Amino acid sequence: MRSRLVWAPAGAGAVLLLFSVGGAAAQARPDVGAAVAVFDQARALCEADGGRDWGVSLCGPMLIADPATRGFVADRDGLETPLERTGAVFQGRLPDAVPIANTAVRWNGRVWTMLIAPLPQEEPARSILLMHEAWHGIQDQIGLAATNADQPQLATEDGRLSLRLELRALSAALAATEPGERRRAVEDALTFRAWRRARFPEAQAAEDAMERHEGLAEYAGRRLSRDEAMIPHLAEHLRKGDRVREYARSFAYYTGPAYGVLLDEASPDWRKTWDRREGLAGMLARAVGVAPSSDDAAFAESGRRHQAETVRAEEAARAREQATRTAALRTGLIDGPVLVAPVSGANFSFDPNRVTPLPPEGSVYGLIRAAAAWGVLEVEKDGLLSTDWSRLSVAYAGTTPTDDGLKGDGWTLTLKPEWRLVPGRRDGDWTIARRP
Repeated sequence: MRSRLVWAPAGAGAVLLLFSVGGAAAQARPDVGAAVAVFDQARALCEADGGRDWGVSLCGPMLIADPATRGFVADRDGLETPLERTGAVFQGRLPDAVPIANTAVRWNGRVWTMLIAPLPQEEPARSILLMHEAWHGIQDQIGLAATNADQPQLATEDGRLSLRLELRALSAALAATEPGERRRAVEDALTFRAWRRARFPEAQAAEDAMERHEGLAEYAGRRLSRDEAMIPHLAEHLRKGDRVREYARSFAYYTGPAYGVLLDEASPDWRKTWDRREGLAGMLARAVGVAPSSDDAAFAESGRRHQAETVRAEEAARAREQATRTAALRTGLIDGPVLVAPVSGANFSFDPNRVTPLPPEGSVYGLIRAAAAWGVLEVEKDGLLSTDWSRLSVAYAGTTPTDDGLKGDGWTLTLKPEWRLVPGRRDGDWTIARRP
């Protein structure tokens, strides 16, 4: 997984127009020559696919943005507001309300594949990133709209235990050289997943949804990267996934491409015949003729092949540490005074590796940015996003006013002039409202 992955929903909020800005900040943009090389590489990769994998071309509009200055270089002009042309490319500065992320974003009349500068130089990471984000640009067209689904089960001891064993089994399946060995590892992976879903019945829909969103994007990125060692690299990627601290928003980057590649072998036409409502794991089970058991005996038998007792001990120790952290988060973000920002329809960017479920209230994001009608809330230390993505809360204690908003412990609020802070529902809480 790339060191900092952020995501924002394409189409969230209103379409935003470019405005011109003078001064040095406007001139600080990604290098044009480097951007042209990226655009050429992306075009070569998507043209090599020729729309065969998903029935549509991944060669869509692309821009590279500098998060520090918001300057960008694009491979084509805007449709609603013209951009500044420099040779074969176009330049400008993104409005504050447009999230800067590795993502797909609707802006200036187009759906852009947006990339954060600087891009990775090493391969295949660079090619994977290009095709992963290009896939997000076409997912609406192929019936796989962006979605959000909290995964509280993946913060529990049993949920993490079963997921880590599933990752180990999927890695073993990809690395297997004999069909019988691969089938047994696949059955183990499906057994661990069935065991988890028997204990967390709501997990199936949530996990399937994120695998259709981020999992398939990562699968597309790896499949279209033209990496000659794609399967060994993916097996190693899954082994790295076994050491991840937070799975709630990151698990699908591992499981999605693994199930996709295994489906390619078991059912090569699956993308053409797939009912979009079906989960990847369920399709693989049917394709290989496996009916996984969810009972403890089957779990234990499969677990012995993947060092379950070692993983169980590690997760028991982590659960004790996590209980302390969760209690502290509840004290600061639920029990104590908070600033509650209304964020329905906002544009978001965040780090999926720093997400801690806090059910039933939502999930705590260690790094998140929300841009809404009232302005921008940037959080670098713990913001609680409600389950329905309508409220983003930060601890209010210790805040200080700024020229255009408020600053707290690990967060900064920038308000537009027509908005102000008003008392919230509880004594000591605050929220944001339009000035009368």
